[in-house]
Amino acid sequence: MRIIAAVVLSLFLVCAGAFAQQKNDEATLKALEEKWDAANLKGDGAAMGTILADTFITTNSDGKTRTKAEVLAQLKSGEMKYQTSKVEDMKVYLYGDAAIVNGRWKGKFTDKGKQFEINERFTDTYIRQSGQWRCVASHGSTIK
Repeated sequence: MRIIAAVVLSLFLVCAGAFAQQKNDEATLKALEEKWDAANLKGDGAAMGTILADTFITTNSDGKTRTKAEVLAQLKSGEMKYQTSKVEDMKVYLYGDAAIVNGRWKGKFTDKGKQFEINERFTDTYIRQSGQWRCVASHGSTIK
């Protein structure tokens, strides 16, 4: 009887630990999305650089792609300036050391002097590298 109780307790502790890790990962990924918004608003390329993996690629609703280097260069140049940037309705799906974050993003910004206001659904793909979550891909589709 003691062996069964010990096994059940051990399984419970393992499951509880896994559940706690999952909740922690979800919170971390949501915080990274919010950090991404803050970096956009501040034009903070250094903060953005810590979120994006070196192999990062983004695809916009027109099918155009940009690399991490292109995103950071555009942010640092000041040719793109954000007035608002806000993620909402986020859902996190975890797959071991990979994760998908899906949500809605609303933003107002100028790009090379032209004003834009966008409402889109996004999907960001993250992987855990050396214990840190990094975004490897992003896609946005405009909500009409």
